[in-house]
Amino acid sequence: MKINNFYSLLKNIGIFRTFNEKQIENIFSKIHYQIKDYPKNELVFFRGDTINHIIIILEGLCKGEMQKLNGDSIVIDYIPSQQIVAPAFIFGDVSTFPVDLITVEKTKLLFLDKNDFLELLQTDKTLLINFINEISNKGQLLSKRIWFNFTNKTITEKIISYVKQNQKNGIITFYPNISELAKKFEITRPSLSREISSLCNKGFLTKISNNQYRVDLSVVWIKKVHINLQYCLYKISYTKLNIT
Repeated sequence: MKINNFYSLLKNIGIFRTFNEKQIENIFSKIHYQIKDYPKNELVFFRGDTINHIIIILEGLCKGEMQKLNGDSIVIDYIPSQQIVAPAFIFGDVSTFPVDLITVEKTKLLFLDKNDFLELLQTDKTLLINFINEISNKGQLLSKRIWFNFTNKTITEKIISYVKQNQKNGIITFYPNISELAKKFEITRPSLSREISSLCNKGFLTKISNNQYRVDLSVVWIKKVHINLQYCLYKISYTKLNIT
C-alpha cells in the first residue's frame, strides 16, 4: 500500500477522522505499526486470545463468531473496512477477544502497538476523545442489538425489523448473503429463505437481484405487525412501572 494512499485511507477511520493527513503522519511517526494480509475464511484470532494491539480493518470484511457446545457457530457481528476490531475489549481487566475473528473475504489488517497508542492517548486530547466516542458508539450499537433480539421473537418480526433499520431509499441488501444472515438470526437458511419468499408474496419485498430487494413499507399488514409490537412494548413498560 502506497504511503499517501495509507494516510488518505486512515482519514475515513473514526479515531482519525478529525485529523488531516499531515497530523496522521505525525501520529504514525510516534507509534509502531504493521500491516498484514489475510486470505478469505482465515481464522485470525480465537475467542479468549489476548488483545495486544489496536487492530483496524483497512480493506476487506471480517466477522465475529461464537461456537456452541454442539459445534454450531453463531455470527455475532460483521466488521467492515475502516473499523476497529473489538475497541471496548482492548483495555480493561480482561482484554481478550470476545469472539473468534474470521475473514469473510481477502482482508488487510493494521496492527498498532498497544503501549504506544496508550501513550498517545495521554498526550493527545483529540485522539483520546475520538477513541472514547468509538467505544461509546459500539456500546450503543450493542444496546440496540440486544433490544432487537428482545423485541423480535418470530422470524417475520426479525426480518421486518432488520429491513426497516437497514433499507436505503426503499432498497434492502441482505448483507453479506442469506446464509450469513440466517446464522446471525440463529435460524436455518431454508427457514429464512421461506420467510423472505412469503414476504415477497405479500408485497412487502420484491426481488431485484441476488440478496437485493425493493421494500414497500406501505403494506397494511406490516403496519399492523409494527403496531402490535409497539403495543407489546407499551404493556411491558407499563407493567414495569406498576411493579416499581
